[in-house]
Amino acid sequence: MTTTANRASAILCHFLRNGKFDNPFLLPANVCPVVPLSFMKAGVDFEFVDIDETHAMSKELALEKIKSGKYSGLVFVHAYGRHFDNASFYKEIKERAPDTCIIDDCCLCAPDLSGALPANVNMSLFSTGYAKYVELSFGGYGVTELDGMSYACYDYSEEEETKQQIYIKECLREGKTYDLPADYPWLDGSQLQMTQEQYFDVIRKKIPVVRDQKERINKIYREELPQAILWGEDYENWRFMISVDNRDKVLEAIFENDLFAGTNFPSVSWMFKQQHSKRAELEANHILNLFNDHRVNEDFAHKICKVINSTI
Repeated sequence: MTTTANRASAILCHFLRNGKFDNPFLLPANVCPVVPLSFMKAGVDFEFVDIDETHAMSKELALEKIKSGKYSGLVFVHAYGRHFDNASFYKEIKERAPDTCIIDDCCLCAPDLSGALPANVNMSLFSTGYAKYVELSFGGYGVTELDGMSYACYDYSEEEETKQQIYIKECLREGKTYDLPADYPWLDGSQLQMTQEQYFDVIRKKIPVVRDQKERINKIYREELPQAILWGEDYENWRFMISVDNRDKVLEAIFENDLFAGTNFPSVSWMFKQQHSKRAELEANHILNLFNDHRVNEDFAHKICKVINSTI
């Protein structure tokens, strides 16, 4: 079954509320804060797993925890839009704990319109919201094994959501603990104002346009930046990922030249669970993601490469 909503997080929340999950889920330490917030709103507990050298959840650490039988499920996030081949990983999870619910978070990946659910996966989740591969500023969809899901109504305030986003940034910047109530009205749980056919037709038409734009910009980054700081072509789909030792200095130089870059995604394990995730916290100090979407052009790409090369 494929289900749509105005926010992918609403689909996640609905899915969790429709299940019977008495034990925590495992989440990667560098997950988008919206994911643990969705778990909180659904009333399902969670714990964090540190990342490995791929910048995704450590499969080794996750499997070690899963075999204890103390967890209801796991959310694997395809980090920075890289598509991970997890067939053997998911198979091993089910062999160790057959009832484990596996959520395949593909929100930063290019949308898969096949409607197919990977083996051993209970739900695949995609997004077309702000700053996603196909950016419509709304919309998400989930592919599940369920025949139907009952949808709850959520109190929602755009003003309160904005306040919450500012608060989250403050927590991350200052090392604070998130302490807003679980039912805080941040989640827009409304349905799409179009049919599924219309929604997927828009996505289908946008994919080649987005892909061509990214390929033009990525080619410049790939050719003009030092190979040593590049993550490789698997990490060029969402944005163009690099790591630099003097990240803050480079970022300052970028903004001083009226350019921009991102630093997503830091570890959120301390903010939500007062749990340190050593590798995720360390990597977050070096990560830069360079834009390759409709916000930039070839001139921008050449300029930012020049700034980076002169600063590292």
